[in-house]
Amino acid sequence: MNRDERNQEIFLHKRWSRTKKLSSAKKLLNDISKYYELAFMRRGLRPMEFSAENQSCFNSNLLYLIAVTDGNEDSVGHSQLVAKYSLVLTKALGIEDKDFIANIERGALLHDIGKIGIPESILRKPTELNELEKQMVKEHPLLGYELIEEYDFLKKATNVVLYHHERHDGEGYPYGLSGQEIPLEARIFVLADTLDAITSDRPYRKGQGFEVAFEEIEKGEGTQFDPSVVEAFFSIPEDLWCQVKSIPTNSPQFFLIH
Repeated sequence: MNRDERNQEIFLHKRWSRTKKLSSAKKLLNDISKYYELAFMRRGLRPMEFSAENQSCFNSNLLYLIAVTDGNEDSVGHSQLVAKYSLVLTKALGIEDKDFIANIERGALLHDIGKIGIPESILRKPTELNELEKQMVKEHPLLGYELIEEYDFLKKATNVVLYHHERHDGEGYPYGLSGQEIPLEARIFVLADTLDAITSDRPYRKGQGFEVAFEEIEKGEGTQFDPSVVEAFFSIPEDLWCQVKSIPTNSPQFFLIH
């Protein structure tokens, strides 16, 4: 087999793998949608009327979707933790609307679902990505949006999935939105995601302390982050962030301490 034939074989394999992942995700989303319809909507319940146990059970289905379609074993834990951080920030902002809370939690859990359409060789690359690879990774918010937007129970969760890489100063992607143009759910989430990114272990470095995260978040006020969200963040005692991080992600408490 010559080089061109080998490259063609690799390309076809990657395309097949991506198609298989997307097909699996769609099937699982259809199953979850049917469960949602049978368990809640046919009983006339809205998300704000679900019990904490209902929410936990439903979220477990979303986590199963992530686990089955994502080859990175850390993805589920990361999604759970940033969802919890997002809820803590939402509460600090004085938001009590249960629909908003349910939707930001779902969006946080699924924020990186679009990465199932990005080649594993890029996602797991141990060295710095080249420009083409970076552009491919930047497609994941749109891929995630296209994957979930047709499902009624996830329509508002798309506010996190689609916009979680936008920045307050307009330098983010995919649309370069700024300030109030960015949905509030996404403005909350991006800070929660940064907190976890800094304080959690990564393959290329150990997680750093909360004090380092606080410094970086303060530096990003008005550029990466909405100042009002930063203000709410700094109203929360460090002990609470430590407490949330220390709760095992498989614990029933994890989704019940809203």
